[in-house]
Amino acid sequence: MLASFLSIPVSLFLVAGAVFCLTRAFRRSSWVSTWNYGIHALMAIGMLGMVWHGVELPLLPQLLLFGVASFWFLLQAVSRAEFLLVCHTRSGRLSCFYHAAMLAAMVFMLLLPHSATLQEAATVGVDHTAYASHAGHALAAALPSEPAVSALWMQPAAQLLAALFALAVLVWLLPIDRVAARLRSGKALGMSNSSRPPHIILERSYEAGSALTMSLMFAAASM
Repeated sequence: MLASFLSIPVSLFLVAGAVFCLTRAFRRSSWVSTWNYGIHALMAIGMLGMVWHGVELPLLPQLLLFGVASFWFLLQAVSRAEFLLVCHTRSGRLSCFYHAAMLAAMVFMLLLPHSATLQEAATVGVDHTAYASHAGHALAAALPSEPAVSALWMQPAAQLLAALFALAVLVWLLPIDRVAARLRSGKALGMSNSSRPPHIILERSYEAGSALTMSLMFAAASM
């Protein structure tokens, strides 16, 4: 799916991201946070399997895993505070909504190669039926098959997702939350003396890298 010169650096990032998420998972006291970081580690491993086409991972377990994980983050985003989940603040809920959408996009990305296979098979089928037009079946041959029609919207959707995840890279890298807080408080924008904790910097860097990887993979799939 990716260009050959991008496969190695993207793979190195995904391996580092999986190690980072597993490390954070084992250091968390809350089972919810441990589960969340474990999901991110599995997502990094799943994307690593997409980068290298020779790694044939079973499709159905991945679809079920990432589909359930997307619903899990969505459940956290809309849950009440008494359920003791991690998405209680406004930024936390937005983050859970984003991760739910990202995991849903992961399911869509897994289905993209199979939709392309269906489209190619449908095209071959139409070519074969067109050969029968001399027998009075020209109208049937001219009609596009259902798999081909259903796959037409996937390429524009992949291009849109590539652009959205590219925008997410900027959101994770730029201190938008600090800028918004200063604008709400009426303070002048500028460099703050307080620096972020190292684990926050690493986490935002991981999120930005994951968004960049998703953007690159959707861009490659749409070509």
